[in-house]
Amino acid sequence: MRTLPLPAINPADLLAACVGGVGDGLAAARLNSATPTLLATSVLFHARAAAHTLDTIPRVATAGAGGATKADLEGLYRDQMSKARGAARRYYDLIRNGTEHGKCPLCGVGMVRTLDHHLPKSQYPDLSVCPYNLVPACDFCQAGKLARFPANPGEQTLHPYYDDYGAHQWIFATLDVAGPPALVFRADPPPGWAPVDQQRVTRHFSLFRLGHVYTSNANDDLGPLRSRLEQLDAAGGAATIQAYLVDERDRWANRLNSWQHIAYQTLAADAGFVNGGYLNIPV
Repeated sequence: MRTLPLPAINPADLLAACVGGVGDGLAAARLNSATPTLLATSVLFHARAAAHTLDTIPRVATAGAGGATKADLEGLYRDQMSKARGAARRYYDLIRNGTEHGKCPLCGVGMVRTLDHHLPKSQYPDLSVCPYNLVPACDFCQAGKLARFPANPGEQTLHPYYDDYGAHQWIFATLDVAGPPALVFRADPPPGWAPVDQQRVTRHFSLFRLGHVYTSNANDDLGPLRSRLEQLDAAGGAATIQAYLVDERDRWANRLNSWQHIAYQTLAADAGFVNGGYLNIPV
């Protein structure tokens, strides 16, 4: 998981660009009438997200005053933002390209391919083109979340613009040696955290299938690691292996919850692995 700055986009500008591209005169009139309501909802979203209370945002069927339909609102995103030649496509690209090296902020592993509605547009159509509700995402994360939304505070997944849980480690791993060595990851938030924070990170870990993502990446890395550790063993024995694993752990210390930091942390702490257990990694 990685934090991101808020998109430097005025919600009013984005909404105006979307509505300006609507060719149906009646739909455009409904959307123009609904604009004050939609902008007020963007303000509400920003305030609730900053307060970590997005579960209290009401779900709606229409935008209210202007009589805009759910189809009108969802069409703004589908036809004006995400479509290649949409009137507001430049805003879509600006948000999608706002990550470091194109990495998905929801998992920190996949490459961004799309935008995810943090609160799904099927349940919150009035937030379809709210820039604060649009998050760059990889296909895997978007497919895992789909139209899920928080029914209570603990079900709020982490929002990259508003949440930062990176100062403490809350993902850990164990080394399974029943067969070939394999790392198994789990969410294990600090016991001193507030219960809702523990629930939120655990929910995020589960919903975005980070256990699967992390396990796949870490265990794929073990094969090449064995060759390196054999070289280090020949050069200086277990102490040299231990020092290397600790160095790799510390190299990722600024990303405590990355699979790399957790993997090397776990391996460095396992005396059996350091003292020859790594040789059980399949060649």
